[in-house]
Amino acid sequence: MLVVGEIRTCLLHNTGPLPRAVVTQLLGLVPGQRVLTMERPIGRAVSPELTTGIDCRLATGSTAKARGIGTVHSRAVITGGLVLQGVATARLRRAEAGNRLAWSHYAGQPGVVEVTSAADAADLAEGYLGEVTPLATLDLGSVSEHLIGGVQMRPQLDHVTSVRSRPTRVRWVARFGDSATPRAVVRLDDEVLRTVELTVREDQIGLAVRFCEDFALHDWLLTTLGLVLEQAGRGRIGGRDSIDILSAAMERLLHLWMPGAHVDPAMRMLWDALEQRPGFSLQWNALVARIRDQIALQTLQALEHARRSNAEW
Repeated sequence: MLVVGEIRTCLLHNTGPLPRAVVTQLLGLVPGQRVLTMERPIGRAVSPELTTGIDCRLATGSTAKARGIGTVHSRAVITGGLVLQGVATARLRRAEAGNRLAWSHYAGQPGVVEVTSAADAADLAEGYLGEVTPLATLDLGSVSEHLIGGVQMRPQLDHVTSVRSRPTRVRWVARFGDSATPRAVVRLDDEVLRTVELTVREDQIGLAVRFCEDFALHDWLLTTLGLVLEQAGRGRIGGRDSIDILSAAMERLLHLWMPGAHVDPAMRMLWDALEQRPGFSLQWNALVARIRDQIALQTLQALEHARRSNAEW
């Protein structure tokens, strides 16, 4: 019927990027299962899949009653040894039985939530994306947040950050279509929430999840760089030196901007569309240029201040 997910993206609570060996330890969340890692073109590590059982109401656009029983998949992803993502997904499938079955039935199909309702995929997709702060319905954001919280508490971290940032959320749905060309509709709902509606072939679901992770990462980078500029501006107004803030962002974030680097070629056209409108890389390059200009300007001002101080001496 439908695949739904939510991705939370944030900065690791650590002074600087972690080396590969430490990241592997950090994401070793399931004993006996290995962490997947890659180093090219940018370091990326993925934890083993975790499974969470659920039995709850499902939101619908028509307010029709729907219930979901099954399991949710979640995993943690670290990019560049610095950016942490909690990824939760569930495949919604219509239940053949009208009543709840033995739990062994649901445990035998991990990542699948059976829906006991006449609601169709469009109705469930509308309800899921529209329920911004779920209380009594399926809340994949809480699953992602719980996973992130567990990773952030690990002893491998020093719990000191050099760049102030806020977590972002990407809620997405993927419906199945017969077209060979995937389609995506992206909306920026508020300062931290984005929603994505995908139409893909059923055999492309894994590729679609990877695209959403990549989109969430780069949206967070763009949001964070804008936030850094705001912080620097407030610091200058208050008479504080903001070079440290800007330099930390330059050192830790700029090299992570590689949209589509970890996306399958079949999904690259989705990034091509985002580059045209709203123009992700255009926005990124403009922010980077502003940061470099501000560092250069403040450096010149500091040099001029030092020259005048020496002349007066």
